[in-house]
Amino acid sequence: MISGIFAFTIGVMVLQWQASLPAALWLLLIRRYPPARPAAAFTLGFLWALLHAHWVSDHHLLPELQGKELWLEGRVVSLPEIGQGRVRFGFQVDRLSYRGEDYPSPGRVRLGWYRQAPQLIPGDKWRLRVRLKIPHGFMNPGGFDYEGWLFRNGIRATGYVRDDPANRKLTQSPPGFALQRLRQQIRLLVDSNIQDATAAGLLKALTIGDRSGLSRSDWSLFRQTGTNHLIAISGLHIGIVSGLVFFLSRWLWARSEYFTLLLPAPRAAAIGALSAAAVYAALAGFAVPTQRALVMLTVFMGGLVLYRSSKPARSFSTAMFLLLLMDPFAVLSPGFWFSFLAVAVILFGLSARAQRSGGFRSWFRLQWLVAIGMAPVKINMVVMRGINEDEIESMLDYAERTGVHLRFIETMPVGGAGGAVMDRYYPADEILSR
Repeated sequence: MISGIFAFTIGVMVLQWQASLPAALWLLLIRRYPPARPAAAFTLGFLWALLHAHWVSDHHLLPELQGKELWLEGRVVSLPEIGQGRVRFGFQVDRLSYRGEDYPSPGRVRLGWYRQAPQLIPGDKWRLRVRLKIPHGFMNPGGFDYEGWLFRNGIRATGYVRDDPANRKLTQSPPGFALQRLRQQIRLLVDSNIQDATAAGLLKALTIGDRSGLSRSDWSLFRQTGTNHLIAISGLHIGIVSGLVFFLSRWLWARSEYFTLLLPAPRAAAIGALSAAAVYAALAGFAVPTQRALVMLTVFMGGLVLYRSSKPARSFSTAMFLLLLMDPFAVLSPGFWFSFLAVAVILFGLSARAQRSGGFRSWFRLQWLVAIGMAPVKINMVVMRGINEDEIESMLDYAERTGVHLRFIETMPVGGAGGAVMDRYYPADEILSR
């Protein structure tokens, strides 16, 4: 089973490495995969990723509609991000028309509404006049891949709402958007009761995953103190919440003879921990890191709930398989690999072979193993003027605290136009002088 899951993962990865998307005819092999288990798993992984890629690519904005005045009908499908003078939100397009003629829907788009945007409630259906463009991002080495982020989140176009009196709300939010409405109500409650903007932004970020209330100065402070990774709700937060609920509920449940006869304390604690993790992930909008953590927690806690013992390696590979079934594009995310690498090291540290002592000694042994296991991680950074030169100090501080190898790369000029390009890169002597 374990070898088959890893072969499936490799098949998914091989599809992502292709320079162009293979034709859908390859999906006919799904009935004629090789009989050998690893080869069959590899083929199925490749074909599953191919099927998912074709399904996502079927929804796109036609190039001839880019930059045109379009009319969209659809629903607000995300918690609006409120910034200075603008509101950004996800919009699921049900109908797209241009000059009275309907065109295929691009699916989900990301819109901005500037200058006195109305209150947008998740689930409300709107008719909007917009301009859209095909997603693209900068190809700066070591920079944030904005286009890749949009693709992994199913966003097929970006744009903004044009001022028009005909922009109007068509229908109210249906019951299916109750969770998103609850998140918005929590945000409004925090904003109305907490006067300090930074405190309100932190509380919203750690409860409902809304980081739009944090300013650039706040993020700069978090980077300087090495706490910026704590602001985004991830597996760490899900683990802390579920762990606290697990140990507290097990202790309380074990105090009652009636309840322990009705249901063993470890099983009751596992159910409580999973429920708490699911509620917290829901409040965070089921962001990708919380989904990953929830799946992994469900696999590992499922053994206690179902009275089944499973080897850690089997649970580990099962969690990886389920995540790739949900989203084959997860292999493109560094967070996916960091999560599983860290879990693999922790599982090894908690195994009987690695843990021969108790108390603080075993805890320090686990920390030492995590440090050693994550030591091979290297970060390459290309510093460019006007883009990321202000992040040199924070990256150096991060490398010193975590032990991650940070390597600065100089770009050498190639050809006659290299001199003009080279002026944008920081040379080694300037980096060392800082």
